Amino acid sequence: MLEIEIDGKKAQVPDGSTVMDAAQQVGVYIPHFCYHKKLSIAANCRMCLVQVEKAPKPLPACATPVTNGMKVFTHSDLAVKAQKGEMEVLLISHPLGCPSCDQGGECPLQDLWVGYGGGASRFQDAKRVVFHKDVGPLISMQEMARCI
Repeated sequence: MLEIEIDGKKAQVPDGSTVMDAAQQVGVYIPHFCYHKKLSIAANCRMCLVQVEKAPKPLPACATPVTNGMKVFTHSDLAVKAQKGEMEVLLISHPLGCPSCDQGGECPLQDLWVGYGGGASRFQDAKRVVFHKDVGPLISMQEMARCI
């Protein structure tokens, strides 16, 4: 068993556990989109960046193995700044038509965006445009800009 401290909460986790596993064990929420305990670790969304004591930069909680005596900070200024930056990158090509979206009000992306302040992006480039295609009667491609 390895000892870890996350936001002041101590836990013992089995060898091979990730920081995300340990956080869930002690009841600390770390934002994430690509992580699922039954799938392989991809660390693609980077929303789970946390500050680890003595680490030179924020690390993804889903892909960082626990080491004995590790101290993790999920809400430090560094961690929150990294998470906000990743949220901004995720929203570069995302259409922000939340009121007209079927998932509006029940969307984890929208919830996190609002939680981080939901302000205007620093990226002023045009959003990705997807053109409608007719591929036959069995597949509808009329709403290609919507979330799946």
